[in-house]
Amino acid sequence: MVKKRAWLIWGLLKETGLEFIDNNSFQKGAALAYYTIFALPPMLIIIISAAGYFFGEKAVSGEVYFRINELIGAEGASAVQKMVESVNEFGAFNLAAVIGVITLFIAATGVFISLQDSLNEIWHVKPVPKRGYVKLLLDRLLSFGMILTLAVVLLLSLMANAILVAIGDFLTARFSGWIVYVLHGVNFVSAFLLMSFLFACIYKFLPDAKIKWRDVGVGALVTSLLFVVFRGLIGFYLGTSDVASVYGAAGSVVVILTWVFFTSQIIFFGAVFTFVYSRKYGHNIYPATYAVRVIRQEVEVGNSAVNAEPGKHEREAYGEPEESQEPTEEGEADKGANI
Repeated sequence: MVKKRAWLIWGLLKETGLEFIDNNSFQKGAALAYYTIFALPPMLIIIISAAGYFFGEKAVSGEVYFRINELIGAEGASAVQKMVESVNEFGAFNLAAVIGVITLFIAATGVFISLQDSLNEIWHVKPVPKRGYVKLLLDRLLSFGMILTLAVVLLLSLMANAILVAIGDFLTARFSGWIVYVLHGVNFVSAFLLMSFLFACIYKFLPDAKIKWRDVGVGALVTSLLFVVFRGLIGFYLGTSDVASVYGAAGSVVVILTWVFFTSQIIFFGAVFTFVYSRKYGHNIYPATYAVRVIRQEVEVGNSAVNAEPGKHEREAYGEPEESQEPTEEGEADKGANI
């Protein structure tokens, strides 16, 4: 029984890996890392401001930079802090400030729009809304909601950490030191569950698809487990590979790009795993009410001319074609002159 279950798990992971490669996740990760560079400062400003309302901005910002330091090292955390400080220096409330706030909003939500497009491609859905501008606005608002979700997760993490510290001080004074290890375990489990909740929200709400919470939960747990396992390896690589020193002044930015790229691969692998798991053991995934299922296929047509067929938007650009006339010899001679 155990051997059969292990064989099924291996088959599930093997199928996930093969589909992960087919989905061109490396290119998706590179695009997401590029968007993150522009989105990271405004995202952190929103998160720190939202969570700082309850704990104070200094305490929250200190916790944020401490976590970033754990993930990508001191140099990367310092670069992020300088980015946030530069973006956060708004002057008086005027037209330039309003434009700056709108730009920050677009930049902060852009990374989630990129992630949404990638998840749509992985799950073979495509939005086809009747009113595209409404869908665009809703996507931006949903992305903003995801940023606020990050703030809530950070807030809950701070609260849990504060409660555990208080309980730890109380119990340590009255019991032996083993209780500290128990509290560390409880802290790890709570952080793991919060991380899983965050991944579950990404898989549930970002794609233009309808998926059951049960399938999302399994995929989110696997993604969190992979993130915990590989987070230390990524940090070790960034800390020992001298990536920053190779690129000089741009080294800190390259460190951030590298970390986001590796993290995105974990997210995409988790998304592919969720898709494969739901197909074999879970429930069907359906397009949203404003989306359709898409089947992408490559068809080899030999060595014929690559520009022989009419363009996709030719009728939209030029209107309906006029009645064809008999080609002249001169016209036949000119045909194909651009090859």
